[in-house]
Amino acid sequence: MTKQTFIQNLPGLWEKVILTIQKEGEQAEFASRIEDIRQGSYVLEMPIRQNGKISLIKGDNVVVTYNKADSIYTFKASILDFFEEDGAMAIEKKSEASRVQRRKYFRLDISGQLAFRFLDNNIGQVKGLGPECFGTLLNISAGGLLFENPKRLEEESLLLLSFSLKSKHSLKNILAIVKRCEGSKSKGYLVGAEFITRTNYKDHGLEKLDKFLPAGCGTFDENLQKLVLRFIYDQQIEVQKKTTV
Repeated sequence: MTKQTFIQNLPGLWEKVILTIQKEGEQAEFASRIEDIRQGSYVLEMPIRQNGKISLIKGDNVVVTYNKADSIYTFKASILDFFEEDGAMAIEKKSEASRVQRRKYFRLDISGQLAFRFLDNNIGQVKGLGPECFGTLLNISAGGLLFENPKRLEEESLLLLSFSLKSKHSLKNILAIVKRCEGSKSKGYLVGAEFITRTNYKDHGLEKLDKFLPAGCGTFDENLQKLVLRFIYDQQIEVQKKTTV
């Protein structure tokens, strides 16, 4: 890896990061973003607890996770100090950044039921929300998911998805668009759907459908991405435990 590539893979100014800490068998997770970059250290916005009961204190060791264009990266760090008046915290980098997965999104092979409903928006005419259908969830990433379905779905169809990740974390009424559908009537179809984000919401004409959407529906925005990244991180910890036993 060249020096230039290495620098590009480090988190940049204002990028969001997840801090994970483990103490005495317990784990907690905090969300933050980078406010300043110094030689070998970072100043972060005061972290906001996402889960767990452990508190962060000076000297604690944490794992920093962040998302780049090509992959998810992590590095180890220690907490240098807290600046209460400025609402900030300083950390010192203790390891090189390592790539979690050599692909744009870390993908999980899992199984479970998925529910979906069509958003009928053909030829610019909004007709509303279709009946609930069901499929089998095969895998998921921060960018989309793959599921099996007995019926063919047309590409560019808009869907409202609901599913659970191993029954621990539930995502309901998430907007997505069908990008591919392969298979046959006898064996079922594999459907690849891409999550819709706030940046491309209007590109799909969804503002016209707002009045048909149930309460609580939304895009696969940063908060929901954090949930998937948290699930991915938990799975990595489990794999590491098994390989070190």
